[in-house]
Amino acid sequence: MSVTKTITTSKPFYVVAGAGDLAVKTLRESTDRLSTLRIERKDIETTITALQNETKALPAKAQTVAVTLVADVAGKVGTGYDELLGRGKSVVTRIRRQKSTQDLQRQASTTVRRGKATVTTAKTGASATRSAAKGTATTAKKRAATTKKTAKSATTSARKTTATAKKATADASTKVGS
Repeated sequence: MSVTKTITTSKPFYVVAGAGDLAVKTLRESTDRLSTLRIERKDIETTITALQNETKALPAKAQTVAVTLVADVAGKVGTGYDELLGRGKSVVTRIRRQKSTQDLQRQASTTVRRGKATVTTAKTGASATRSAAKGTATTAKKRAATTKKTAKSATTSARKTTATAKKATADASTKVGS
């Protein structure tokens, strides 16, 4: 199993992906709510007065709240983790299933195959060139031309992989936070 496959199927990875997705969703919703918000001066004055009164009672409340929160948090941590885990799996699955991500995986595989073929051709060509050096220069030229051709193919494939990765990234960004 590859390292990338292991990381992207681990629970912490899904939790982080889910937390990011939830953060984006919350920010989008908050922006909508803020645009409709109206604040009046009398509301601010009333709020300030209320806050001053509450501040005086804060030390006693803080102690009670702290004890209550510790008990509540212990129970909610597991629930929150599981929710983020599920959300993360969902967003990762959506991104993996999109066409551009699948195109990227295919293109990357092609690039890797062509790169390996270039290395193999270069090794074979070098070996043959060594042998051909004793024989004719024509064989050496043919081997060098073949290596150049496979290297060009690998370069073209890498360029296509980069373009496909850009599209997959753009498509994936639309999946996050929805």
